[in-house]
Amino acid sequence: MLNKRPDKDNRKEQRQSTDYDRFGTFSFKEYGQQRGKFEKPANDSFANKLGVDIIPHDKMKQTNAEPYNRSRLIICFAVLVFLMVVLIFRMGYWQIIKSEDLKEKAISMQKVDTEIEPVRGTIYDSRMSTLAETVTEYELYGYTQYLYKTQSKTEAERNTVVSELAKLTGEDSKSIKKKLESDDNLVLLASGLTKAQVDKAKKLWGSNVQVKTKVARYYPNGAFASQLLGGVNSENVGRTGLEYEYNSILAGIKGRTVRTTDNQGNTVANGKSKTYQAQDGCSLVTSIDSVIQHYVEDAVEKGMRRTGADSITCIVMEPKTGNVLAMAQTPEYDPNNSTRPSDENEYKAFKNLSNEKQSEYLSDMWTIDAVSDIYEPGSTFKLIAAASSLELGTTNKDSRYYCGGAINVNGTRLGCLGNHGTQDIKVAVGNSCNAALARVALNMGAKSYYNYIDLFGYNDKTGIDLPGETNSIVKNPDGMGAVDLATTGYGQGIAITPIQMLCAVNSLGNGGKLMKPKVVTKIVDKDGKTVEKIKDTVVRQVVSEETADEMCDIMEYYVSDAGGPSAYVDGYRVGGKTGTANVASNGGYSSKKDCSFVAMAPMDDPVISMLVIVHHPTKTEYGDSSAGPIVKDIMEKSLQYLGVEREYTKSEKSKAEKNKVRVPNVTGNDSKKAIETLKKKKLKYEIMPESTKKKSFKVVDQYPKAGTKVDKKTVVYLYSE
Repeated sequence: MLNKRPDKDNRKEQRQSTDYDRFGTFSFKEYGQQRGKFEKPANDSFANKLGVDIIPHDKMKQTNAEPYNRSRLIICFAVLVFLMVVLIFRMGYWQIIKSEDLKEKAISMQKVDTEIEPVRGTIYDSRMSTLAETVTEYELYGYTQYLYKTQSKTEAERNTVVSELAKLTGEDSKSIKKKLESDDNLVLLASGLTKAQVDKAKKLWGSNVQVKTKVARYYPNGAFASQLLGGVNSENVGRTGLEYEYNSILAGIKGRTVRTTDNQGNTVANGKSKTYQAQDGCSLVTSIDSVIQHYVEDAVEKGMRRTGADSITCIVMEPKTGNVLAMAQTPEYDPNNSTRPSDENEYKAFKNLSNEKQSEYLSDMWTIDAVSDIYEPGSTFKLIAAASSLELGTTNKDSRYYCGGAINVNGTRLGCLGNHGTQDIKVAVGNSCNAALARVALNMGAKSYYNYIDLFGYNDKTGIDLPGETNSIVKNPDGMGAVDLATTGYGQGIAITPIQMLCAVNSLGNGGKLMKPKVVTKIVDKDGKTVEKIKDTVVRQVVSEETADEMCDIMEYYVSDAGGPSAYVDGYRVGGKTGTANVASNGGYSSKKDCSFVAMAPMDDPVISMLVIVHHPTKTEYGDSSAGPIVKDIMEKSLQYLGVEREYTKSEKSKAEKNKVRVPNVTGNDSKKAIETLKKKKLKYEIMPESTKKKSFKVVDQYPKAGTKVDKKTVVYLYSE
């Protein structure tokens, strides 16, 4: 049965109910009233039916929200405009004002500037033998994963790799193993290798090893003239010695390669590339004579064993030029490994020192004592007092000085080692009489004596071309009392450098002219052309030639007939003077002594001079017994090497002939054959440079030359290519 259609009243009720439901708890009319007041149009029947008052849109009243929204829109628009203006100005700033700077930065980011290292200059001796040079060193790297760690390798195979690497590189097996077991895949196994060594490594392990090269400073003779030559740091910059003093000349000027690259570092096809070639450093030709340097180092080494000294310093020079022919001191070190002493016993003691003490030891070891150390010269200074008084005229050949074992100066007793009685100046120096030379100084007076001390160069640095030269300590004459003046007469109460002492004595063998000492005689470019020749420099005339000749006679008398017989050499006119002085300590003097010997030969026309200082000997006590034998050893060999003819007495000649042998001709022979030939003649040998000692080579030169008569056990120097 169909439902009946609802009547009109029912539909009205349903509509009203729907309106109520749609708008909540109030009717559509009520809703409209809550939203605002409306004017009811008279002709709107539909509105009347709904019970809603409706007005036209243009007559609608504004709400409170509309002005607020408009303000927000205006503010947002203003901010946007401001930001746009700022952005425009910012873009203009970078694109117009800073455009050139940005362009330069862009170009710089695209450019790669690579430095080209110059080759450091070589240091030569006077015979143009190499003392220091720049070489290419090889570094060996290994891939630990493939070389050692791979699981396919047995323990025996790993041990074989370690032992072969140790044998090849000379490194310790434990050190090699530790490197191979590290967490790094690529490790540095060894450095400073030769090309032959790395080639062998590549042959054994192929791509499991890598080789890198670097430029390094190399000293082919090892611990030879080490303090004099000095060394370089890790940046190849001179640190000590000649390497430091002439660093700017040796180093050269770095070059550059500038090229345009992409962000991967590859050169851009159309980019610019420019190279500024490096300028290699110039080389130094020194006055050092390697043969005499060897004589010195051998004699000093023997002297250390014989005297039990803490150290020994020796300088050998040419009196007439100021050239340094040799310079040595102990302990020595190898500049190729400059952070340890060369002597194994010294090295053992060095390892037991604290870090601070090791640093002090190394600093002392690198220092050139001949120019940086000061000492009290003792009786060697009597030569200066005697020469000054002779030149001043307060002493002459007729002057006499009495020694009763001491001299009393203003109530102070100054002792002498002997009771020499009455003597002239020559005998007084021969006797090394303190009392006589104290009187000589007192007779001159403080100001006059001080003036000659100054003329001999003791108040100034000598200006030698080595780093670290220090100042002497000389008392001012205004504050010098009588006792100070008297003790200065025999070399106490004054502290000087060894180079000052030898230069002053050299003037006596050079007609009274004081020469400026030097080590470098010439600077040459990489092609061997002379850039600069260092001339001999006369500082001043200190004393007259007559005074100088008289002092040479006194020096010769001292060695041949008085207190210095240990330096006497048969057939040569050697002159000199010893000195022994207690070492100053804590305002007084300790029991330690510095024993020295200054010498020159031949005294009629000196070609060589030397000063040997034995610091704190324990087995001997005085200059003659400590330093004298060292002087004799160096002097005899050097004079013979320099071609100075001997003038024997009859007894000396007979004795000498029995010990003579002619040097055989070994030039052109294989080194092994040459050595055997020399041994048969009872001659010793030395190989130059030392780096070729373990190799067989062709002898290209020898010294002494073939046919020269020499004493048995004389050293013959064999030169390799």
